[in-house]
Amino acid sequence: MKSLNRKYSENIILGIGIVILFFLLLLPESRDPWEADIQSQECVLLSPLPALSCKLYIGLRVNYDVMQGASLALKGKAEPSDIAQDIVGFRALVNQQDPYPILGPEYRKLGLEGELGIASTHPPTAFLFLAPLAFLPWSWASALWAWFMLALIVLTFRYYGLSWKLAIGLTPIALLWPPVATSLGQLTVIWLFALVAGYYYEKRQNFWSGVMIGLAAITKFFPGILVLSFLLKRKWLALLGFLATFWASIIALLILHPGSILRYIEVNQINSKDVILHPNNLSLLINSYRFGGWVAVAMVLILFLSIIWTNRKFLYAPLLFSSSRLWILLSYFSVALLPIAWPYSLTPLLPVVIMLISQKKLSVLTIGFSCLIIPIIFPSFGTAIPFAAVILLIGLGLLIDGLPFKIFTAVSLQDFIRPSQIENE
Repeated sequence: MKSLNRKYSENIILGIGIVILFFLLLLPESRDPWEADIQSQECVLLSPLPALSCKLYIGLRVNYDVMQGASLALKGKAEPSDIAQDIVGFRALVNQQDPYPILGPEYRKLGLEGELGIASTHPPTAFLFLAPLAFLPWSWASALWAWFMLALIVLTFRYYGLSWKLAIGLTPIALLWPPVATSLGQLTVIWLFALVAGYYYEKRQNFWSGVMIGLAAITKFFPGILVLSFLLKRKWLALLGFLATFWASIIALLILHPGSILRYIEVNQINSKDVILHPNNLSLLINSYRFGGWVAVAMVLILFLSIIWTNRKFLYAPLLFSSSRLWILLSYFSVALLPIAWPYSLTPLLPVVIMLISQKKLSVLTIGFSCLIIPIIFPSFGTAIPFAAVILLIGLGLLIDGLPFKIFTAVSLQDFIRPSQIENE
């Protein structure tokens, strides 16, 4: 009976996912000149309750545009995204040109519109991911990349032990979360997949676990924090896999363009500062400083230390393999410590949010659901506070879940739904 119910549930989820993907592909391709910033200014003029309704409408409308953008990406009509700058960078590596030019003119060579007056902030190792697609027309490159990202999301669910039906069905459902939808033209799905695959292989093939973390690290460096797991558990073969991947990417750069690494350091001494100060940067540390100065930064750092302290048993537990909690903690810090982050940067935290929701504690479950809802009801671009708040809330959830006090362990969803049954037990 349980087997039949499981198969029935899998078929239902698969059907829902197929329907969502079908309607996503049917979304219209035209974009009107609707401006969220202008509408937000008009909301301020309203009384409190209508203003709140106005803001919620803007959030939902912006996220409809996000879904429309995902649809365009899958159909090869994507607007400029991070992979565009990686294509520009890889072409420059091959042609022995400057891998960090001003992006606006280079985008026009790809047939894209935009007046981006800065160079790329990505490390040159990230350019290597676009090697198979870099010399294709933008429409083909962006579409193939978007579908490849969908395939990686499917594999991510598979590495979590789900069946193919569930993995395929949940992938379009995951696109309803704006950070995932905006990741179809980014590198963050690679980050998500590599972290999950790294955990999967740690219990099976240590070397490949290190390779996966190495692949994640050459996108933005910060996923390299997961190496701490190898050091704590003395997984030297995994560490070798990480170093092999990292040095292989460095050697590839030295062969293609020996000056690319120095050029990256030179350009980003100024470039990174400008991007860090961008008002849409959702980095938790940067926004803490922006709105609360060093006092707020200190409070965030205290939160980080508290998370480590309350979960310290997972750091030095005498286990042969890393616990899932240790992997979750390190995955969280790989995003929470980013100095530059955008809405799609939340994508690698999706497993952490799912973990919070799966807990029985009502406080932690509420935080998990809040982290899912906030990116949906607030605009995806134009306001960094809600998205930085998601990173903060996830950290708070990890802290509360690690506290041993009775107030946090006894108050669960079960206590509110079935109190009499629990008392009888």
